Amino acid sequence: MTSRPRAQTAAAGYTIIEVMMAIAILVVGAVGILALQRAATRANAEAREQTTATQITRRWLEILRRDGLRWTQRGSAGLLGTQYLNAVPTSPTAVGPWFTPLGADPTAFGYDGLPAGGGRPAHFCVNVRLSWTLPQEAIRADVRTWWHRRASSLDAAYGDRRLYAGCGPGAEAAVTNEIFGTYRLRATQAATVIRWRLLQ
Repeated sequence: MTSRPRAQTAAAGYTIIEVMMAIAILVVGAVGILALQRAATRANAEAREQTTATQITRRWLEILRRDGLRWTQRGSAGLLGTQYLNAVPTSPTAVGPWFTPLGADPTAFGYDGLPAGGGRPAHFCVNVRLSWTLPQEAIRADVRTWWHRRASSLDAAYGDRRLYAGCGPGAEAAVTNEIFGTYRLRATQAATVIRWRLLQ
């Protein structure tokens, strides 16, 4: 009886090519997950800034409505007792320029939405624009809250612009020109109409 040679069994395990392919797939997946996490974090930060700016804008709309309670006489003469509305243009067809309202109410706010000052840096700035909707009867008040978009790649080239123009008077023209330009400023805007009220 002749014996047949037994077939040689293949060695169990993975080849180096299979291991390298598995590692490459794992690395590509991990990089994708990290990029997604980074994008989600950035989107959450931008959404938070947008929400804070919207709340500040609404706050200033209420401040202007409150100021309108002092407008108790029809026409520009009745605006003399107001704190902010008296900046409306005298011409009934003119749209006033953006300005930083000066008064007791804050126009610069920190990252958390609370008034800046006392060592707290400004992150959000408020501007107001006034015009007549109905001459001598009703005023349109626009409020714009603007801020510098953080984590910009241009920060290294242009410096940190989070304190751009310091939120003070004189920054309005530059902000208007650069709202989505080189300095990567962002803004939210809203408007309301304020009428004079007759005292009973």
